[in-house]
Amino acid sequence: MAKKIFVIAGEISGDVLGGGLMEALKRAEPATQFLGIGGTQMKAAGLESLMPMEELCVMGLVEVIEHLPRLLKLINMIVERIEADRPDVVVTVDLPDFNFRVAKLLKKRGIYQGKIVHYVAPTVWAWRPGRAQKVAQFLDGLMCLFPFEPAYFTKYGLKAEYVGHPLTQRDLRALNGAEWRASRKVPDEAKLMTVMFGSRQSEIRSNGQAFIEAIEYILEQEPNLQLVVPTLPHVEFDVLEILGSLNIPAYVILDQDEKWHAMAASDMAMAVSGTAALELAYAGIPHVIGYRTGFLTWLMLTLLVKVKFAHLANIMLDRLVVPEYLQWSCTGGGLAGGVLKLLQGEFDMSAQKVAFSELRGKLKTKRAPSDMAAAFILGI
Repeated sequence: MAKKIFVIAGEISGDVLGGGLMEALKRAEPATQFLGIGGTQMKAAGLESLMPMEELCVMGLVEVIEHLPRLLKLINMIVERIEADRPDVVVTVDLPDFNFRVAKLLKKRGIYQGKIVHYVAPTVWAWRPGRAQKVAQFLDGLMCLFPFEPAYFTKYGLKAEYVGHPLTQRDLRALNGAEWRASRKVPDEAKLMTVMFGSRQSEIRSNGQAFIEAIEYILEQEPNLQLVVPTLPHVEFDVLEILGSLNIPAYVILDQDEKWHAMAASDMAMAVSGTAALELAYAGIPHVIGYRTGFLTWLMLTLLVKVKFAHLANIMLDRLVVPEYLQWSCTGGGLAGGVLKLLQGEFDMSAQKVAFSELRGKLKTKRAPSDMAAAFILGI
């Protein structure tokens, strides 16, 4: 009998994970049926999404409170749909503030008798460690992206496994930065800097001006500066608008495969903290990060966060490999100073590259992460 799986993702990174998982499940069990909520990657893998996944995603502690009535209505609707469809497994992907409410309500009502598995462990190692015991009460399984995470949950009886980070499926040997520079006619003397403004409009609004000011400061000392600006379709207009004040070549890239070749062609980079920064580290590109958010959100994070660093590479390596410019230090002058120190040798680029190689070793898995995730689901 064909398996029926209900998958929920609410943002682009979750859609990529969900799509890869669905493809791997189809390879293992071709007759598998998929229901749920997702984006373009999951739809391409065979999902008929119940609604646009963007309806589920609200970022920031204060912002979630403002949207809570609408989100609670969506949660009730999704739970009722799962109870009616009776899938074998519900797989919630990241977005814990929303997805854990769905899982808890399913368990509380007791009508749905299938399994509930979450993909991407909550960051209990960073803040709110008590969540590990709580999620063990309403989840049947947890798939982790980082090798140090399962131990936080297995001690409470939850089946948790490291299935690998999707970054590890990228073949770095296939990247050709020189060919990309030639295809774009980038002059040999140009200093090429990748700039990642973030994947959300709120991130661009909060950080964009500081990044633009940093670029202007760097340009004063590096007149041959050119930019690589990977972005996504839903924020392309915002990125183009904020780049409009600059009078230098900027290669805005939407294609995700081209993005990796362009990063490989870059001399250095500057990014908001998050997945983009981890991509740069995995690709071995020297960089600095910055991040600024709303005052109340920052205040709450300051009180709750328990880790020393923001960049996942710094956290995994347990040392400051990538300079971090957060909140009050996330200014044009601060960011520019960090980039110029990389270029001028005060921050050691070669040391960063060695550390990034160490990071890749820590993330390595025996099989593709999507295949490991699919095996976890079928096993549970």
